Amino acid sequence: MQRKRRKKKRVGILLIFCILCIGGGMLFVPWVMQPENFRDVKNKINSFLYKENFPDSYNAKSLIAVDCSDDEIFISKDEKAPQVPASLAKLFVVEYAATLAELDSIVDVSYEAISLTKPGSSVAHIEEKEYFLHNLFAAMLVPSGNDAAYVVADYCGGILSPQAGSSRERAQIFMENLNRYLQQEGCSDTVLYDPSGFDTEALTTTLDLKTVVYRLLEYSWFREIVSQNTYTATLPDGSTQPWQNTNTFLDPASEYYNENVCGIKTGSLSDDYNLIVLYRQHNKEFLICSLGSQSDTSRYNDVDFILKTIDESYYLTQ
Repeated sequence: MQRKRRKKKRVGILLIFCILCIGGGMLFVPWVMQPENFRDVKNKINSFLYKENFPDSYNAKSLIAVDCSDDEIFISKDEKAPQVPASLAKLFVVEYAATLAELDSIVDVSYEAISLTKPGSSVAHIEEKEYFLHNLFAAMLVPSGNDAAYVVADYCGGILSPQAGSSRERAQIFMENLNRYLQQEGCSDTVLYDPSGFDTEALTTTLDLKTVVYRLLEYSWFREIVSQNTYTATLPDGSTQPWQNTNTFLDPASEYYNENVCGIKTGSLSDDYNLIVLYRQHNKEFLICSLGSQSDTSRYNDVDFILKTIDESYYLTQ
């Protein structure tokens, strides 16, 4: 009798264990399917299957990956943490400037405006001549020209305050109005002091960057500019000026080249390396915003891993 009781008890315990395993599995499987979860195991599996070494964790200080079809953030790391935008500040500048003037507006570039460019910062070799406003936008977005950013701030500051007496004053007026505009438009965690982003005091978040990029993506001209590895601008006088994109994902000669990457922008300052990428896969678009990586290589490795995750994810095809 005691042996039978012990046997029944073992069967009962085994049955309860099986029920718990099945119930837990029903909750666990959907969680595992999401690319940001169970990552260490996935890294080892991918490394074994594809003979590639994937990172154990994201190097970026702050990062999001978004399914643009439903605005779902499926990968996140400290998404609300303020970070230095560096040249990503130019995205806010371009978006605001586009509300103030027409793309075909002719900007007569002055030496005074160009001279605002800080020593050692990136330039697009803007000259003292006439440019279309969209030429200057391209110069900011493709080679990340800081000189173009000051010229745009000077020009738009003159629209906002025609009585302003100098390029520096006009640029300052533009930035003051830009910051008010950002607060009104929901980018409340962003504050910018320099139109080029060459400023360690400026702050933004991945969520604010997502907001401004969504707005910019509504413009076909923006999509065209940021998607090209090399961009040739045609100026008002008929001359041309070529620029090389700083986004390595667009360069066919790079190990990171990916034909499904559609832009958008790099940014780096001091020890912070930033990158925003628009990716097309599964008949959808995905936006990756990465801030504060420790090196140029690490920011590309982080995003490259996410692109592979998107490619292989059944969850993201739905």
